[in-house]
Amino acid sequence: MQLPEMSESVLFPEEFNELKSEAYEYSKGSAVRALEIDPGFSQYLFVERDPHLATELRAVSERHSGKKIQIVTDDANVAIQQWCTKTDWEQTRAVVFLDPFGMQVDWKTVEALAATSGTDVWILFPIFAVNRMLVKHSKPPESWGTRLTTVFGTPDWENEFYVVERSRLIDGVVSVQKTADVQKISDFYVGRLRRIFAGVSEPLVLRNSKGTPLFLLVFAASNARGAPTALKIAQHILGNV
Repeated sequence: MQLPEMSESVLFPEEFNELKSEAYEYSKGSAVRALEIDPGFSQYLFVERDPHLATELRAVSERHSGKKIQIVTDDANVAIQQWCTKTDWEQTRAVVFLDPFGMQVDWKTVEALAATSGTDVWILFPIFAVNRMLVKHSKPPESWGTRLTTVFGTPDWENEFYVVERSRLIDGVVSVQKTADVQKISDFYVGRLRRIFAGVSEPLVLRNSKGTPLFLLVFAASNARGAPTALKIAQHILGNV
């Protein structure tokens, strides 16, 4: 997946490379782990926009030649939404792992997965990136605000994460203050998921070596009948990570 269009030097200062590296460590082994599961899945679909990383995936796939593996080099939002639309969900069940390095997963993609009623979804939500885009003493620049709306699927994050106060002494003077912290952002995103999925786990906060929250790991089940059992299993996994 491709990083969003924003200035890394502004959004992530000197610690950006370190945090990006640690984020990569969380997600780089997901394909290998999926392929090593026994018993395995009937087929595997990996979506990677970066040609270099797609080549790495192909090398991994060659070591599992007995498995049915498809690698798509495309924007994951486009590929997943098309896959959701074209798949016969009366005959298909799937487990999906969304593991971006940054804020690449659009809410429309999450909605498409929820609408299938046939997918269980593990989501790595980039809470560090979101928190850094929510600047303290003003609302984010327009391009960042647009990205946040795309990720959350609503502009309501503005009222949820900021308070606007007008001066009683000086006309026209407005003060904007960020009220969001990691917990508030987590609650908002998980609440959004619970509006569209049949069941959603409590999130697990994944931190780097300095204790900084990088991602939320959240499980969401789209099938109402299977959701209670799936959630019990997911909560057990999350409780033992």
